[in-house]
Amino acid sequence: MKTIGKHEPENLYGGLEFPEIRDTRVIPDGVAVKRGDILCRDFTPIKNGGTADSIALDNIAADEPVRICAVAETGVFNPNALSTGDDTAPLDWKSDLRKLSIFLRHPAP
Repeated sequence: MKTIGKHEPENLYGGLEFPEIRDTRVIPDGVAVKRGDILCRDFTPIKNGGTADSIALDNIAADEPVRICAVAETGVFNPNALSTGDDTAPLDWKSDLRKLSIFLRHPAP
């Protein structure tokens, strides 16, 4: 059996309970996505001027033949564990993500 991925514990979630809805997205050829990327509607890591769609839950290399990525369409996430496709900060997208029921919260200590 071929191993497609692996789980490495991190601090992606913000620690509060909120229903998480998951789905999948087909990532465009040649695009790399990493777990925690904020994806835009064209399923690439979001950049200034983009429209938020979901949070990537998988790592997809640019040359990976399997282009299907698990995503969260709702949930609570730690902004320190999220990333974008440019120099914008995840918190810059907080209000846009809130419209999708994706909430950014720092985990309680």
